[in-house]
Amino acid sequence: MGNFSRDTFDRLKHYVGVRLQQGVPIVDADWNELEDIRRYELQAFLKWFVGNGVPSGNNGFQIQAVAGPNDLSILGGDGTAEGTGRILVEGLDVLNESAMLYTAQPLFNNAALGAQWGADPIPPLTTPAGNRVDTVYIDVFEREVDSTEDAELVNPAIGVETCVRTKREWAVRVVEGSSSVPVPTAGHTFYALARLNRVGGAAVIPAGGITDLRQTILSLSSALAHLSRTDNPHNVTLAQLGAFPAASYEFNNRQMIQVSFTQADAHGALRTTNLGFAPKFVWAVGSLKARLAGADFGTAGSGFADLRVTTLQRCNYSLVFRTSTAPFCRQDTSVTGNFLSFASFSDATVTPNRAIDIGASISSVAGNNLSVQFFRIGPSGTGTNGTVSLTVFNMSLFLYCLG
Repeated sequence: MGNFSRDTFDRLKHYVGVRLQQGVPIVDADWNELEDIRRYELQAFLKWFVGNGVPSGNNGFQIQAVAGPNDLSILGGDGTAEGTGRILVEGLDVLNESAMLYTAQPLFNNAALGAQWGADPIPPLTTPAGNRVDTVYIDVFEREVDSTEDAELVNPAIGVETCVRTKREWAVRVVEGSSSVPVPTAGHTFYALARLNRVGGAAVIPAGGITDLRQTILSLSSALAHLSRTDNPHNVTLAQLGAFPAASYEFNNRQMIQVSFTQADAHGALRTTNLGFAPKFVWAVGSLKARLAGADFGTAGSGFADLRVTTLQRCNYSLVFRTSTAPFCRQDTSVTGNFLSFASFSDATVTPNRAIDIGASISSVAGNNLSVQFFRIGPSGTGTNGTVSLTVFNMSLFLYCLG
């Protein structure tokens, strides 16, 4: 192990550099803190602004099937420094120069090496008795290397090991019977690589039983290029977007119809029209009137109905009040749901007072047939202190139907 005077790096102090002063001794703690600051800045940037996964044009650490029982292939590179397989895990650049079998990893079934590296050995995979879901993940950790392992760390000019090195190691592990990665221990970082759908009694893992979980095309330039694509590279469906089919947005037919109701119509009265096409959208405008204090008072109404999938209706809601004192007539408006048109009338110039609520809504669409239903609700009071229903009223709507 390296001989260090002390470890002074503290992430919470927010130091970004170490400045050497003249006339003072150079100590290992300052040098090592500078290196720790540099590494932490780079790792934090990659972790928070790039993320985990495989860069564009690289296929490092893809898990592939092999012919042997309870084994896997860990894809690597072409054996060169530039062509190595790589993956980013929590800001750590992890390298695999060439493909390796799961069972050929240095830590596989090797407790002695695990003790030397400070890592658990990799256990053999087991054949499941029944169907089982396993998760393949990479375990990334770092360890110290000195001249007992790498003789080149001894400076031949002076015959002394002046510095030790920190080496990044990895091990591909499998958690059996689980679809999630376990919680890493201190000094280790885990990242899911693949999911295995094991078949009971089958020792060989087929290619169809392996699902890749790695994030790919991990580069800023690739991400920007991906955002600018106008095709559908991920085959996203309309249902996944919550969108209607394309035909639902097309209005190839239109027709204007008029629907009227009066005090002669009962509550719930229907008007049904065959449009000659299946309507998808209706826009309604019209007038609603009632006789207040011997004269007709009216209000304009407007509303719409979206008839695709489930019917959605909204309209302006008018309230007309007739009083015996100035300003004699007052009107207010609001918005209400489930109606194409709606109004409330009130006459306070007579005793007992009179009132009525009238409206209309689309009640059903059956093929090419559009049905509009009348709504009327009046008070049922009696005597001089009650309120009774108005007796003269009507509404006339023009419906612009599209389909």
